[in-house]
Amino acid sequence: MKRLFRLFAAFALLTGAWACSDDQTSEVRINDGAEFLSLDYLARSGKITVNAPAPWSVIVSSGNFGGGNDPDWVTLSADEGPEGYSEIDVTFAANPGPARSALLLFDCNGETTAFTLSQSARDTGFDAPDYYFYAAYGTMPALYAGLHLLSHDKPSYFFYERPQTYDPELFPDYATVFTAANPDAGATTEEIYAMNEQMKRRILEINAEDPTAVFGLYVTDLACRAGYDWFVGQGIDSARVKVTMLSDGTGTYNNFHTFFGDPATAEQNWNDYAARVEALDWNHGGRYPETRAPQDLVSDEWIAYLSTRPNYRLMLQNASLMESSGPFMTQKLAEMKMESVQPYELLTALPEEAKKEFYRMANFDYDRFKALFDASPKGNLIILGTSHTTDESRRQQAAYVQRIMEQYGAEYDVFFKPHPADGSSSDYEERFPGLTLLPGQMPFEIFVWSLLDEVNLIGGYPSTTFLSVPLDKAGFLFAADAASLPRPLNLLFSDAPNVEWMQP
Repeated sequence: MKRLFRLFAAFALLTGAWACSDDQTSEVRINDGAEFLSLDYLARSGKITVNAPAPWSVIVSSGNFGGGNDPDWVTLSADEGPEGYSEIDVTFAANPGPARSALLLFDCNGETTAFTLSQSARDTGFDAPDYYFYAAYGTMPALYAGLHLLSHDKPSYFFYERPQTYDPELFPDYATVFTAANPDAGATTEEIYAMNEQMKRRILEINAEDPTAVFGLYVTDLACRAGYDWFVGQGIDSARVKVTMLSDGTGTYNNFHTFFGDPATAEQNWNDYAARVEALDWNHGGRYPETRAPQDLVSDEWIAYLSTRPNYRLMLQNASLMESSGPFMTQKLAEMKMESVQPYELLTALPEEAKKEFYRMANFDYDRFKALFDASPKGNLIILGTSHTTDESRRQQAAYVQRIMEQYGAEYDVFFKPHPADGSSSDYEERFPGLTLLPGQMPFEIFVWSLLDEVNLIGGYPSTTFLSVPLDKAGFLFAADAASLPRPLNLLFSDAPNVEWMQP
């Protein structure tokens, strides 16, 4: 059954639960209190430390995890040891088949302590996860994540920073939802911390129940470090974690240009960021303390390099808009695993009932707007507005709208989508007869994606919206030319001969 966590309220309970777990003691303490060792499918060696109050012995057992009655793929350097501190070298043979696990059963003073060993399967892909975790900061990643959530029925754990994006009560039953306590505000630092700890705790609980489970993580690219901190940093073998970094829109392209756009510094920057990532212990085979505070999960300079590592990929609107600054970055771009996926493609691919569920989650009245677009035999044109800080800006927007009505009003039904912060357009229906005002707070991306076939022409102020709609739908922009647009729209519209450029 679906569970909804109001994060701030859960924080005290969570920290209490963790304190209780830390108080647990056993006759034999293995790996300083760790409960498992998780390694990948290659032939690997790890070290297990033992602290015992008396002499001990250990046997390898398949336990109740399967993998055969004789787990001969595990070799121990010792099967007994003295009182006090000692070490065991454990060696895993290469795994040519499915994931497998076993138990080490330590006997000391007549009491048995179990320690789990697990080894990943080879070549598990991004569609292999048994459990999904979603961490969506910003609007676009949350929409990507919500669409993916509805494409499967696996147990899922879903955090989104902006509670206005979805109704948390309308998620499918297989999803546990984490969101802010205040539905009118974004998650606070304290709430993000609580979510972070709850996610990590649940990952360890799942691993204890299913030591060969494969995890899928869909995370805003700016918070890409969660793939390491939540899983690998807790001892989960990186081959069991499939990380999809979700573009937040223009920030993805601008960050890449900031870090690698200057050919004089691009190679050095890349090597520096690669060194930071590789300095992390990706095959340590054990748990160890956090290296970074959860509120500092943002590691935007890591995104590009991480996309070259196994089990990482970057999902964005248009990979061709990632700019090369020379031969070195051209090569690195080719090595990056990037998938150009438009959100409306994910929406279109969903079964009809899943589409309806997405609309309900997003509080989007599809039938209402579909009827509005079908009310006339004319085509449908949408103008995108902007926010304003001056009267001149408000006047200029109204002048643009007047021009569009005069130029296109006979051929199209004209709709105006105001910026959420724009109150100056509330009387546009009276000022411009024939224009229909759309709700300012409406999730416009969902509107465009769901009714894409009904939208004949879209234009207005430059916006990230244009990254996720077909270019042939863009008819006009309130700008001088493509070169004047912010990155990466300048590249997107550099070869758009049908766009009309409008200025005051």
